Amino acid sequence: MTTCSELLIERIVQPNILTCAPDAPIFEAAQRMNEARCSSILVMEAGKAVGIWTERDTLAIDFSDPEALQRPISAVMHAPVKTLHYQCTLGEAALRFREMGVRHFLVVDDAGGHVGMITQTDVVNNQGVEYYILLREVRTILKSPPVIVPGSLSLSDAARRMREMRQDALVVEGAGGELGILTERDVLRFISGDRPPDGNVWNVASKPLITVAADSSLYKARNTFAEKHIRHLGVTGADGQLVGLVAYSDILAGIEHAYVQELQNALKEREETLNLSNRRLRLAERVFETTFEGIMVTDANSVIESVNPAFTKITGYGMDEVVGKKPAILSSGRHDQEFYRKMQAELAENGCWQGEIWNRRKDGEIYPEWLSMSTVKNREGEITNYVAIFSDITERKASEDHVRHLAHHDALTNLPNRMLLLERLGHALVHAHRQGSLVVVMFLDLDRFKIINDTLGHAVGDQLLKVIAGRLAECVREDDTVARLGGDEFIILLEDVVSIQSVAGVAQKLIHALETPVVMDHQEMFVTTSIGISVYPDDGDSADALIQHADTAMYRAKERGRNNYQFFTADMNARAFERLAMENSLRHALERNEFLLHYQPQVDTKTRRITGMEALLRWQHPDFGLVSPAQFIPIAEETGLIVQIGEWALRAACFQNKAWQDAGLPRLHVAVNLSARQFKQSGLVKMVSRALEDSGLEPAYLEIEITESIAMEHADDTIATLHELKAMGVQISMDDFGTGHSSLSYLMRFPIDTLKIDQSFIQNLTSDSGDSRDDAIAAAITTMARSMKMKVVSEGVETKEQMSFLRDHDRQEVQGYYFSQPLPAEAFSELLGRDLPFD
Repeated sequence: MTTCSELLIERIVQPNILTCAPDAPIFEAAQRMNEARCSSILVMEAGKAVGIWTERDTLAIDFSDPEALQRPISAVMHAPVKTLHYQCTLGEAALRFREMGVRHFLVVDDAGGHVGMITQTDVVNNQGVEYYILLREVRTILKSPPVIVPGSLSLSDAARRMREMRQDALVVEGAGGELGILTERDVLRFISGDRPPDGNVWNVASKPLITVAADSSLYKARNTFAEKHIRHLGVTGADGQLVGLVAYSDILAGIEHAYVQELQNALKEREETLNLSNRRLRLAERVFETTFEGIMVTDANSVIESVNPAFTKITGYGMDEVVGKKPAILSSGRHDQEFYRKMQAELAENGCWQGEIWNRRKDGEIYPEWLSMSTVKNREGEITNYVAIFSDITERKASEDHVRHLAHHDALTNLPNRMLLLERLGHALVHAHRQGSLVVVMFLDLDRFKIINDTLGHAVGDQLLKVIAGRLAECVREDDTVARLGGDEFIILLEDVVSIQSVAGVAQKLIHALETPVVMDHQEMFVTTSIGISVYPDDGDSADALIQHADTAMYRAKERGRNNYQFFTADMNARAFERLAMENSLRHALERNEFLLHYQPQVDTKTRRITGMEALLRWQHPDFGLVSPAQFIPIAEETGLIVQIGEWALRAACFQNKAWQDAGLPRLHVAVNLSARQFKQSGLVKMVSRALEDSGLEPAYLEIEITESIAMEHADDTIATLHELKAMGVQISMDDFGTGHSSLSYLMRFPIDTLKIDQSFIQNLTSDSGDSRDDAIAAAITTMARSMKMKVVSEGVETKEQMSFLRDHDRQEVQGYYFSQPLPAEAFSELLGRDLPFD
């Protein structure tokens, strides 16, 4: 007996093929399709099919373009034309329709001659699923609520919406609330020339919308489709309201999985009513041949009786190669006898088993599959067959493994991330507790990496991090863990450590490995590392404590000059808590008005007059007293608070200087330092302008002071910003000059008014050491500055000898404790306008 799935498509093919030439206009092709009531037209040239145009393709037309329908059909057709051999079975055709995602195939003979056309509707009509659809309600195939559009919508917008939403029909609501439907066939009818007077979608739609109740059977729905010669039905709920749309092709959507379940039921109940049994067996046979899941049927002794085509596709074994043999032919060897014993026991007890199993293909490849096994019994309760249904889950497993790997590894370096590190550290602590061994956590932070990353770009920074990660991994044992926390921070976990001395050796090895320059694009990059070390059990018994203490020790390593390692001590922890307390207080210092400015004079050595002053930030903490800037400025920089604090300092200096001028005191400039973080803010120039405008201070009396290192970081951007400030009339000075690595060519491009010689060149000066290196450098800086029309201020003058030396060597402007320490505004007012007491 031939099943529906074995029926050859030559029996149902439509022999009359509608055709047109490639240069036929779109409207003409549509007219021919409309007259022939055909859903596709074949484009022929020189006796060959060169393309196909279908009702679905009408949605791609821009109806707002008056010339769109005059375009040749060759411009919008699909090519090449999909074909099926006339000896193809109906089951194979169904699979091809689903795989290719089309609704029309050209049927050809052995010589490639045209036999006819076959549509998805033809397949549905001949699938023989009457019994199945009789038992299912329409509601079971509803996908989503209907898309309803107003009748006033233009056809062009409606077609675009159908195309973008992948809908083959829209519900159209008229002005009075009545419903119609716009389908691809309606659009075709419009194109063919059967056009209403205007182009709104209500006049193009089919009316009224024919509906069916949601609890109606699919069998009734299919009959309605046939009687009304339509392909879409509205679906109404119990209250009569529209709840969805169903298409003719939806009847078989998702039916395949249900077919597989029906197969098992048919095998279990095959001795029941003959008519029911035969129907289910025919259904099972169709599924058996067409499903993508492999199926294997054995007898009661587990001898293979039958397999389906999907079995062959998955395993590589044909039916003739496995029938009469045991399933052990597929065994991968990965599962022991206990695994199979438990499988058989569950199968015997429950009549089914399912789970993941590894099997071997014919070519020897081992692959994972999801296997469901069931027993089939006769009326007497005796097992007659076993049915195994399985699917290849290789891709799913690979995807799961990939997702799992991504969740536990850093995407850039492929090193373990924090999650995996904490998991391994937790296991290491449990093991160390049992064995009485040591566990070491090393916290590494790269020195100078931020400068490289900001200067050369993130792409170079990322490549550098990969190289660093590789070097770190080479320095430790295979069982140790190198993890990246993010940015330029790494953690190394050492397990089963014998002695602390060996830990110091590993740390030194890491430092030495990173000292070697990294060469990329013919450019050498130098990166060092600061390492903090904590040891279990002495420095903590939890993962969080060990990581925190190693982090604290790492900061101590940075404080001691970087490129070294430090072991955690209790004293470090105390300082860390003190630092945290200071950071918390710093966050509220502005709102509590705890900041103040002190001012230090800049003096002319010839006239003994104050020529300007530098505003220096101070913090009057209610508990710690006057906090040194060296203590809180680095914290403010690190947390970003320096931006708000720096703006406050700039505004306060401007307002104070203006107040002194209004009081009749000398009109002097005030120098205000800008931090690196402030200088990178995009709104810096506007902030300075706002401070001057609000305070009323003339720009000439404000001096912005930046360090040499800030100037050289992103030098081109720095130059642009300084020129904007200079254009406002603000003076610019470079602080700590001589300590950085500025280029003379760049220095000439900076709009600098004043160079401030760093105090390190001043400290060793004496009146009789004019030929010292410090003096030579200071003299060179002075000569260069004067040749470039810049002023020079010597900082850090603390003794009479230094003062006399500078005056005798024509260094006119100086600053330092010899004249005055930084003073509060009230005390500084007394200095203004009088000579300073020095010889």
